[in-house]
Amino acid sequence: MRRLTALLPTIIVLAAAGCSPADPIPARAFDGRYVGTRQSDQAEACGVVGLKGPVSARVTGGHFFMGLFSARTQMTGTVGADGRVRASGIWANPTGGFPGMTVLNGKIAGGVLDGTATDFRCHTEVRLRRIAQPHSAVKLRP
Repeated sequence: MRRLTALLPTIIVLAAAGCSPADPIPARAFDGRYVGTRQSDQAEACGVVGLKGPVSARVTGGHFFMGLFSARTQMTGTVGADGRVRASGIWANPTGGFPGMTVLNGKIAGGVLDGTATDFRCHTEVRLRRIAQPHSAVKLRP
């Protein structure tokens, strides 16, 4: 019974994630690198020192990758043709106990990704802008 009680929060999170909208079908329209900031609501619950910090993401082939708080808090997901972003990550809970599962829902419009990541204790708003990729050098023949 004790083991079931310990697993109950994880079961609830997974059930809630399962009831939410499906991940978008990956689309390349929003591929690129995005940089910006995150704003969290609780330092201890989020496992961060500062509530605000830098964050970056990349979209490749419609697949989304972002280290929410650090490289150890990797979010992965997809971006759909309409710019809808959905990603998730599972990592050690900063306050102990069961692992934390965080879900990010967002939207890319006008080169800006706005979204909210939450594990029901820690809420983090992200705002990232797409940055121009450097053009590769093209060698011209004389």
